[in-house]
Formats: sequence, C-alpha cells, structure tokens
Amino acid sequence: MDKEHIETLIRRDIKSLGCDIWGLELIGSITNPTLRVFIDSDKGITVKDCEKVSKHISKVIEADELYSNSLILEVSSPGIDRKFFNKEQYINYLGCMIKVRYRNEQMEYKSVKGFLRRVSKEAIVVEVNNEESFINFEAIEKANLEYTEEKNAK
Repeated sequence: MDKEHIETLIRRDIKSLGCDIWGLELIGSITNPTLRVFIDSDKGITVKDCEKVSKHISKVIEADELYSNSLILEVSSPGIDRKFFNKEQYINYLGCMIKVRYRNEQMEYKSVKGFLRRVSKEAIVVEVNNEESFINFEAIEKANLEYTEEKNAK
C-alpha cells in the first residue's frame, strides 16, 4: 500500500467534504497496516468531520482494491501539537514554538525546541536562546508545533 497513491485518490474528495488533508502516516506491518489520516479545516475539525471522512476513505480504498480486512483506518485532526508533513506547512507557523528532531552533519540525532523564525526552500531557522539554528529539510526526522499558553504566542 502506497500512501502517496492513497493521498492522490482521496485528496479531491476530502476537499469536497469541506476538509483538507494535513498528512498521512502508514505504519505497522504489511499484514497489519494502520493508515492515519490527519484532516484540517479553517473552521476546525469535529468528530462528525472525522466520521464522514473515515466512511468516505474506506469506500475509496475498497473500490481501488487497496483494502484488506486487516487495515486499521484512523482519521483525526492534527491537534494542537500537530506534526509537520511538508515544507509548505511551516509558513503559517512563523513565530510559533516548535520542536524538531533532526540529524546533524555527523549524522547524530539532535533535538531543538524554539521559535520558528524563517522558512526557505531548503531549510527552516529555529531560534533557541537568542541563537538561530539552520536545519535542512532533508535532515528533519520529525517536527511538531509545541503548545504554549502564552497569550501573545500564535
């Protein structure tokens, strides 16, 4: 099962249901896969939105013969600590606190938590303790928005 193929199959239909795909994850084994679909909307996501999209995705996957009885489908909002799936998603979160796990030049895993200051074609810049870290997209293992209770934070 190919998640890019699945995304192509369902993107337009999910848009017609009033939602956007924030990201997809395909985890688990070949014999027991789990497809996680994160949906978002300018109005927010409700349980009814998740149910509607889940029913639709199930039908589409079954019709495309990608469906197996062992597939577990999970549909949810990305939440307040949303994971970033592509470069374009970072732009709307400039000035926000994020946590990034990445590999440095020595291929060692590093984690930083700071404010997202800039986004370019190649990288993001995260400010930590008044110092900027330049992190290439190819080096990022995982990046999430960090919830903050500050009133002036985005």
